[in-house]
Amino acid sequence: MSVLLETSIGDIVIDLYTDQAPLTTKNFLKLCKAKYYNFTIVHRVERGFVVQLGDPTGSGNGGESVFGVLGGSKYFQPEIQSALKHKRGTVSMAAMDDASGAGLLVSGSQFFITLGNGLDYLDGKHA
Repeated sequence: MSVLLETSIGDIVIDLYTDQAPLTTKNFLKLCKAKYYNFTIVHRVERGFVVQLGDPTGSGNGGESVFGVLGGSKYFQPEIQSALKHKRGTVSMAAMDDASGAGLLVSGSQFFITLGNGLDYLDGKHA
């Protein structure tokens, strides 16, 4: 399954791995359908690394999952799959440490697109 992301600098087709990460792709698709990402700015660009977006505040500190938008948990645990690798053009949900201090990762609405190869240190941390 794919989704077309229309941006001010051109269209991007994003392939989704619905079998490997069903909750992650459901979150992304539902946020797209709800127009959550409309007019969201790119808040981070690092040459050879990533372009990051999906934060409606534009600060890089905001955003929540579709489950939070619907009144549930603001974040969800990313579905890390060893078979999915980060190479140039990969789209992943950004993950951060949860507030519990237990070392768990959580994702919301922010995602990034990799701009280079040799980013295997992202594998196992982002879905």
